Amino acid sequence: MAVSTTKVVVISIFLILGMVLAGVLMQPEASLDAWNIKESDFPANDSREEKLAFLLNYAVLAPSSHNSQPWKFNVSNESILVFADRSRGLQVADADQRELYISMGCALENLIVAADHFGYNSSVAYFPGEKDLVAKVVLQPAANPFNPSRDTRLFSAILARQTNRNPYEPRAISEADLETMKSLSSDANVSIFITRDSAIRKGFQDLVVQANGIQYSDANFKSELGHWLGQGVMGPTGVQAKMAQLAVVFLDVGPEQSKKDALLINSTPYLGFISTAKNDSISSLKVGRVLERFWLAATALGVSLHPMSQALETAQTKANLTELLPAESGMMQVQQAFRLGYAKPGGAHSTRRPLQEVLIT
Repeated sequence: MAVSTTKVVVISIFLILGMVLAGVLMQPEASLDAWNIKESDFPANDSREEKLAFLLNYAVLAPSSHNSQPWKFNVSNESILVFADRSRGLQVADADQRELYISMGCALENLIVAADHFGYNSSVAYFPGEKDLVAKVVLQPAANPFNPSRDTRLFSAILARQTNRNPYEPRAISEADLETMKSLSSDANVSIFITRDSAIRKGFQDLVVQANGIQYSDANFKSELGHWLGQGVMGPTGVQAKMAQLAVVFLDVGPEQSKKDALLINSTPYLGFISTAKNDSISSLKVGRVLERFWLAATALGVSLHPMSQALETAQTKANLTELLPAESGMMQVQQAFRLGYAKPGGAHSTRRPLQEVLIT
C-alpha cells in the first residue's frame, strides 16, 4: 500500500523537529560568562596554584578554528601544562593539525600576556615529552611585579579582541600603527607580510573561491562544519544552530559562501600572511603566538582582523597561495592568512566552555 505524499511530508517534519530538539538539548554547556572576568578578581591572597589557575581565564578567550577550543590545562604551584585536546580537532578541514596548533599558540600567548601583566616571569618549553603536551610554562614572580613601565595594551585588548567579519572600510592604516603591530608581535622564526596590492587581493580572492568550491563539494567537510555549527559555538545557538547545521549538510550553500567571501576580500584594504621556514608543529604553535599578539596589538589600535584559512585547507590552493606572494616578502611556508582594516563593531563575542571543563588533574 502506497504512502501518501502528505504522510511523507508530515513524517519528515516530525523527524527533522525531533533531530533539532535532540540537538538543542545535547548542546554542550557554553556561554559568554567567560568574557566577564575582571582584573580585580585576581586572588592575591590565595595559594600560588589558585593564582596561576586564574590566568587561564584569559587563555581560554583566545580564538580557535571553528571556535573548537582544543585545549586543556594542568596547574601546579609553579607551572602550567598546556595540552592539545585532539577530540576537538578538525579531521577534514585541518587534516595536518596546523590550525589546531595555531589555536593552541593563541591560547598560550594569552596566558603569557596575562602572566606578565600580573607580575610573573615565564619560560616556555615546547613539546616537552608527554603525549599531547604542547607546552610547559614555568612561572615565577617577577622582582618588580608592578612595574609602571610595563606596556598594558596587549593585556587590555584580550577582553576586546574579536573576529570582525563585516566589510572593511577603504581607509588606510598609518605606517606608524602597522609598525607598532609588527614590533609588538615580532619573532625571529616567524614572518608577517602585510599588503595592499590589488593583484594579490584578486589572486587570493580567486583561491578562496576555489577552495570553497572544493570543500563544499565534500560531504565529509560539510558534515564536520555542520557538527560545529550545531554545537552552538560558531555564532547561532539553540534552534538556530541546529537549523544552520541542517542547511550546511543538506543544502548547497557553497556558492553563497563563496560570493560572501569574495565580497569581503574585495572590500578589504589590507591582507596579511604569516609564514615560517619549516612546516611543523612547533612552527604552527609559534605562528599562533605571533598571530594573537598581532591581533591584540591591532585591537588596541582600533583595527579589525578576520582570519581566512580556506586557501590553506586544500592542497590544490595552498601551493598556489605561496606562489602568489612575491619572493621578496619572505613567505616560505604560509600558515595563516587574514583580512585587516577598519570596520563597524563585530557584534557579540563567541561563547566559551567553562574553565572547569578544560582543567585536568
